Amino acid sequence: MPTIQDIYSWLDGLAPFATAEGFDNVGLLLGDKTREVRKVFFCLDANLTNVEEAIRFGAELIVTHHPLIFRPLRRIDYTTPAGQALCKMVAAGMGLISAHTNWDRAPGGVSDALAEKLELSGVVPLDDFARMGYLPRPMTADELRAHIAAKLDMQPRMFCASDAPLRKVAVAGGSYGEGAALAYEQGADAYITGEIGYHEILDLNGLGLTLYQAGHFATERPGIAALYQRFLKDAAAAGWQTEARLFTPAPFAGTPV
Repeated sequence: MPTIQDIYSWLDGLAPFATAEGFDNVGLLLGDKTREVRKVFFCLDANLTNVEEAIRFGAELIVTHHPLIFRPLRRIDYTTPAGQALCKMVAAGMGLISAHTNWDRAPGGVSDALAEKLELSGVVPLDDFARMGYLPRPMTADELRAHIAAKLDMQPRMFCASDAPLRKVAVAGGSYGEGAALAYEQGADAYITGEIGYHEILDLNGLGLTLYQAGHFATERPGIAALYQRFLKDAAAAGWQTEARLFTPAPFAGTPV
């Protein structure tokens, strides 16, 4: 039976916590490293809905992408969703590990998983956080929008630059509008990310780059699913008698964010 420390060490070997951005807060955010883990729960966020589901599952440990504790806490208010989630985890003696920007940039991490989900081939790093590859076939802007919608189960916002066929595409999970300029410089026909700013769209679209805003959650969901699948494989190889569950329902109704 692994401990929280064992799972922490496994994740540190896969996506070293030391590679996270300086502003980030990753690693063990809550819990006792010596506690044995019979059940581990993977989700994108430790929001109240997910924490309650993890408790029903009987998990001793939650592994998330986004850190619940991101900025210094001045107070824990039990009337807020985050305060309630923390209260419930503490009451259950549950651990919480977050792998954020370290998993963004790791091989096989968030953007690699997004590229695979979108069926890109010949994928190479664009930089630490974005990846670039080729669509299965040349597509019009509308065809690529439909392809993204089918693969990510959402309707992306499209900013079409031309009617020319698209083939070379750069992708980045989450909020990474910064990658659009580099994608253009490296000859991408289109750039897909979760969130991108008005001025980045204005500048790059004007230069001829077609852009897609595909939702922060939708573009990172493949990444936490990839981490879960890697855990199943590595836990079996290690002989860990640990049950794992992946839980990724959309956290919002309506337009994805």
